[in-house]
Amino acid sequence: MDHRAAPSLSAEEKRRIERVARCVARDRDGDLTEKLLLRLLSITRNGRRWGFLSPDHPLHPYYLQQKVSERCRILRPRTAAADR
Repeated sequence: MDHRAAPSLSAEEKRRIERVARCVARDRDGDLTEKLLLRLLSITRNGRRWGFLSPDHPLHPYYLQQKVSERCRILRPRTAAADR
């Protein structure tokens, strides 16, 4: 596993990555959505904006972390205190 420090993110990059991760995590077929997004990335070659979807991009680990975090948040059972 690669433990290098993540590059610094601008607020815009952070919001973009978090929105895409949330969308992919919430989608019933998120893997297919992610594949389609990667295909669009390869067609548009807009790596500056969407490059984080590619596994070899320095921001990809942050994207994965956000996607997993969102999936966990969705699957986490509500606490009894929240049900009151």
